[in-house]
Amino acid sequence: MSTRAVLDASAAVRIALGGPGCDELAAFLDECSQVLAPTILTAEVANAIWKYTTSGTLSLAEAQERMNEALLLAEVLVPDAGLVEEALAAAADLKHPAYDLLYAVLARRKAATLVTADRALARLLGRMHVAAYCPEEPPKPLG
Repeated sequence: MSTRAVLDASAAVRIALGGPGCDELAAFLDECSQVLAPTILTAEVANAIWKYTTSGTLSLAEAQERMNEALLLAEVLVPDAGLVEEALAAAADLKHPAYDLLYAVLARRKAATLVTADRALARLLGRMHVAAYCPEEPPKPLG
């Protein structure tokens, strides 16, 4: 596949922690010719993984390992500064947080597929003419 991908924090964390759909997300990235992300990925991944230390789910050492695994998924980090003006305009238009739209703007500019585990963001991307890859989560067992 010669598809470029833009990886968002939700997908990176899902892969690093082995959450639902992680195999599908990782397989999609493996088939891409290039994986990019805006630099906000680093702060968002660190913050998401930090939450697992506060709940006692991960030790600090485990959290740092998972964070590094998540961040290594992106081959190229693109500075946010060149994306923020367009992301803010899209956020105002779509009534959606600007930090999410940094990923969308980068994907649109690079004609890339945005890889996400955030279904709300994936649904919104069509309005921006951005392709999305967001695997379905397996159904939860009854009972």
